[in-house]
Amino acid sequence: MAVTDEAAAAIAGIVKELVQASPGFDDAAAYKYSQAAIGRTVGDYSFRDRQGRTVTLAELRDKPLIVSLIYTSCSQTCPVISHSLIKAVEVAQKTIALDAFRVVTIGFDARVDSPERMRIFARQQGISLPNWEFLSADAATIDRLSEDLGFIFFASAKGFDHLAQVTILDGAGKVFRQVYGDEFDPPLLVEPLKDLIFGRISSLAS
Repeated sequence: MAVTDEAAAAIAGIVKELVQASPGFDDAAAYKYSQAAIGRTVGDYSFRDRQGRTVTLAELRDKPLIVSLIYTSCSQTCPVISHSLIKAVEVAQKTIALDAFRVVTIGFDARVDSPERMRIFARQQGISLPNWEFLSADAATIDRLSEDLGFIFFASAKGFDHLAQVTILDGAGKVFRQVYGDEFDPPLLVEPLKDLIFGRISSLAS
């Protein structure tokens, strides 16, 4: 039986409460919370790009959109996630097309991840593709976006604890697939993109 938006939201709320009540970061609860977001439509939020210009999610719709949330002061996990994403995007460009999808990396540490910091992070990772944006937002927007995406993060002694997650949205802005792990194989991202672009049914699990 299909899960309604209301039921999915209720499940997500319960799991989020469990995660927040847990001592430390609970990967299993975060995974359940993340999976509950599949099928949810992400709101039309406003961001600033690396030049400080306003960009809305509505402007990025009509094509599949890959969303990666990172924080720029991260020295380990976030750069590794970004490098895995670079490899997957390069494979997608070769097997699909450069202009068939878009990518956004969004800084979730609203106090620190300014357009300037996002510009520096992009340069450090060697990313300069025309279909790849690096965006900043205020804390309220980040909180709402994170909830829509099923993305959990907490402040910790090392900066933040968070699920290593990349989200694929369809052209209507709905969560289609979650890809997990700081190092993931390109097909885990490329095959769902092909499903969306070519209308295939994939055998890959979420």
